[in-house]
Amino acid sequence: MTSEKRLALVAGSGALPPRAIAAAREAGWQVRVLSVIPRDDLAEEKPFQIKVSRPDQVLKEIRAFKATHVCAVGAMHLGDRDRETLAAFAGDTERENKGDGKLSQLGGQLLKMLGIPFIGVHEIVSDLLAPEGVLGAVQPDEFLETTMRHAFAAVRRAGELDLGQALVVSGARIVATEDIAGTDALIARIEAFRKNGLIGEGAARLVLAKSSKPGQPVHIDLPAIGPDTITNATAAGIAGIVVEAGHTLLIEREDLISAANRAGIAIMGIRVDNG
Repeated sequence: MTSEKRLALVAGSGALPPRAIAAAREAGWQVRVLSVIPRDDLAEEKPFQIKVSRPDQVLKEIRAFKATHVCAVGAMHLGDRDRETLAAFAGDTERENKGDGKLSQLGGQLLKMLGIPFIGVHEIVSDLLAPEGVLGAVQPDEFLETTMRHAFAAVRRAGELDLGQALVVSGARIVATEDIAGTDALIARIEAFRKNGLIGEGAARLVLAKSSKPGQPVHIDLPAIGPDTITNATAAGIAGIVVEAGHTLLIEREDLISAANRAGIAIMGIRVDNG
């Protein structure tokens, strides 16, 4: 029986997939890249281009590589038709559209067909998961911390409805939630709201909250923030970002924290008590 580690890495969008590929090889993995979207920066990998309409071909490619583990890295946005295709292939016969929480479960079902375990990208790249407490040099004052804790409680409630993994509050008021377009689009809407006068410039500072959804597998589609999040948040006038400790990926961690320090944005991790 071979002890060789063979990783099928499913790459979505964002800066994390190249880093994960390099880290996996450094740790001794043989890596086969399967790409959800075309990526010029992964051309040297000669990735298998995934067609969501043909999930059987994806499983065939993973089998041919003789993968021992599978890891999904980066953002993956699917339209309704692709969601229905995956659900049908995984044996889910319910007719309604599938939310992201349901899709995470279906992804696990697909891998059970192969008998191959998922691993999380945080098991390949060290120091990716957000710790508990304040990150960086910007300490939230009492009012901002109260707002951040309110925002985090709100995003957890939104997760129970299988909405997006993020929302923005202004004081005690929820002003926008993430939709299928993702977090960057959410923050862009906040910037537009401010320019249109829908969100004022008063004492109620804006806070972005991100969290996994209750029951979401730790190995699939974890929420993430990175330097681009800080750039966009700065333009939108966001004063604080609160994330779920232990379940949120910090992409390019040092650059992320440095950018937040320069922008005066407080970042805080809150751990969910699952006991």
